[in-house]
Amino acid sequence: MEQEKNSSFRLKNIEFSESSIVGIDYTISTDTIFKFNINIEHLVNIDENWIAIKPNIEIFTEESDVILGKLSSSLIFEFENLASYVVEKEVKLPSDIIIAMNSISISTIRGIMFSTFKGTYLHNAFLPVIDPKAFNIEK
Repeated sequence: MEQEKNSSFRLKNIEFSESSIVGIDYTISTDTIFKFNINIEHLVNIDENWIAIKPNIEIFTEESDVILGKLSSSLIFEFENLASYVVEKEVKLPSDIIIAMNSISISTIRGIMFSTFKGTYLHNAFLPVIDPKAFNIEK
C-alpha cells in the first residue's frame, strides 16, 4: 500500500501584476453583459518549494470584442516538500490541491477586480462563479 504524501501548503504571498482600463467615448449601462477571457498559469519552483498561480483576466462586452480592461496577479503557494510530488521529472499534484489553489486564486482575483475597478464603468463587471476544476496544470 502506498503511503500518503504530506500535502501541507500555505499561501505565502499575493502580488498584483497588472491592471488596465480602456478609455471609451460611450456609456456602459448597468445592464451590460460582460464577457471574460480567463487564463490561469502555473509556475513551479521545486528547489524553493513553491508554485505560483497567475490568473489573468480580460474583460469584454457581448457587443464588442474590444478588451475594456485587464487584470493579473500572482499567488505564491509554499509547500513543505514539493519534491515529493516529482514523478519522472514532472510535478504531479493531487487534483484536490490543484483545485484548492485554483479556487483561492479565482476568488482572490475576483476581489482584486472589484476593488481595482470600483468607481469605473467596469464596476459591475463581476467575474462569474467558475468551477476551479476547469483549470489544471498543463502536462
